[in-house]
Amino acid sequence: MYHHGKPNNLKMELLASLSIIGYILSTLSIKNMLMQFNQKFTQTLFCIVLLLSIILTSIYTYDLASSHSMKINFAIALLVTSIILNYLFFLFMFTKPIKHLGVILFPLTIGAILLTLFFNFEKEQIKIDNSLILHIVVSIVSYGFLGLAAIQAILLKHQEYKLKNIQNSSLNNVLPSIEKMEKVMFELIILGFILLTLSLLSGSPFVILDGNQNLLQKITFSIIAWVTYSYLLFKKFSSGVRGRQATNLALGGMIFLFIAYLGTKIFFM
Repeated sequence: MYHHGKPNNLKMELLASLSIIGYILSTLSIKNMLMQFNQKFTQTLFCIVLLLSIILTSIYTYDLASSHSMKINFAIALLVTSIILNYLFFLFMFTKPIKHLGVILFPLTIGAILLTLFFNFEKEQIKIDNSLILHIVVSIVSYGFLGLAAIQAILLKHQEYKLKNIQNSSLNNVLPSIEKMEKVMFELIILGFILLTLSLLSGSPFVILDGNQNLLQKITFSIIAWVTYSYLLFKKFSSGVRGRQATNLALGGMIFLFIAYLGTKIFFM
């Protein structure tokens, strides 16, 4: 671990390992909780383990970014996004029926942590411009909401497929009704869309003035994602769109955001 330019730091390896163990335990706990096994004890244990996991991962991410002079690359950006998703999940799981999202979110977070352990950090990194801090924070939080909505859309597609084909599924048995799932998905999309709009308004002037090709690519795909979500919300409030069309548009918007936020260097360089 920590080859290719990464600091061989025992503390960071320990933080990463404990974070991964925590998310594995969180995944097992939430599965038991959804199955109604010893609900009260499992829920208390789950909340404690998840919060500790998020804190440990946050410390690990800060140390990792600090060791590279707060420069951002694909692996760190993906990990930061995963942390934001987890914070939003933790905050909203007490008031919204979203606990089932952890079944997908936690393994994805483990994957993001593992990626930082094997990523070649000698590759090009981007130095954060202090004048863009607010824009970056708003952008990441918007991606967090829309990322949770995308996970919800994936589960909805699974749920609808199993029901359409009259197939029993242990996952379907613990998911809320399709109506509740769609309601939460649109609530997450609306919050994310508002923040994405603010992000574009706050970031576009810097892109125009800077003229950086990579930033132009990012803003272009962000605008395409914004148009996709705009169309989805317009169809929702004008004709009550739901089902496959709604989930496809939600996932399509997230794909464009993924390319804008993480993938421009992968696809265009």
